[in-house]
This record gives sequence, C-alpha cells and structure tokens, in this order.
Amino acid sequence: MKRIVLMMFGILLALVVTAPMVSAQSDNGAAPQEVSVTYGPEVLAQFPGHCSFPMQLEVSGKTKTIYQGNGGIIITSPGAFATVTNLANGEQATFNVTGSSHKSILENGNVKTVMTGRNLALDPVAGTFVSMGRFTYVNNPSDAQNIIPVSGKGRMIDVCELLS
Repeated sequence: MKRIVLMMFGILLALVVTAPMVSAQSDNGAAPQEVSVTYGPEVLAQFPGHCSFPMQLEVSGKTKTIYQGNGGIIITSPGAFATVTNLANGEQATFNVTGSSHKSILENGNVKTVMTGRNLALDPVAGTFVSMGRFTYVNNPSDAQNIIPVSGKGRMIDVCELLS
C-alpha cells in the first residue's frame, strides 16, 4: 500500500495524484470523477520530499486513475486544484494541476514516471514542487529513492520555498 501511495505522490498530485487512488475504483472507460480530499502533516511527513515545515495538502476537482494490465497507472486530472498550506505560518498557495502522470513498471522492478502538463509532486531530491511541462524520473519503490532524478523540459516551482 505504501508503494502505491508513494507512486501517487511521485506524480500528479498527488501529486493530485493521491486523490484518485483513494476515491476511485472506477472502470477505465468512465469519465473523470469529482474528488475532494485533505492530507495532513502526519500523512505527508511519511514521504520523502515533504517540506521541512508541517504541511497540509487539499486536492479537489476532476481526476481519474486508469489501471493498465501491465501494472502501469495513468493518472489524469483535467479539472483539479491542489492547495498546499504551511501550517507553521499559515502561508497557502493553490495550484491548477490539470496534467497527467504515466507510471510504468520497468523490467528490474523500478518505476518510471512521466509527468506532462501541470502536476504537484513530492520527490526525495527535488522536494515538493509543481511541474509545468514534461518531466521524467525513475525510482526504486522498495526504498522510495530515485534511481534517475527528476529532469525534463518546462518549469518547476519549489513549493516549500514559496511557502516559507
């Protein structure tokens, strides 16, 4: 279960990414569903890349998780927003996270993630960030460490720095 949740944070939101895993067990042909979920500091602190301050993540809008037969997952969020709050100082920012995340299992068991569009992610090296563009990374799900760090084309916003 931790592997699935970590994979989700690695991408879209959680990165937008996590809301569909929690709320959607729909069939792959169904339309994206409306979600609203909040993750507090006790949950977020478990994931590498969380900010040094206690943070809260609220995800709302339309998202969908598509499970592929080969163990891969596609997360799409055509109408999602993520609000991150620094609980230490009250600073808050809301991001449009309408991108998608494609996770595939490589032959060696590592997970390759490709994020396109606008996504929120928690990463052990890059931290908590919003990506706009196309970014890729590979991680080892057993220890949540990146084998290949986040790289790509586009723009990244350091959410921790923004809310400090």
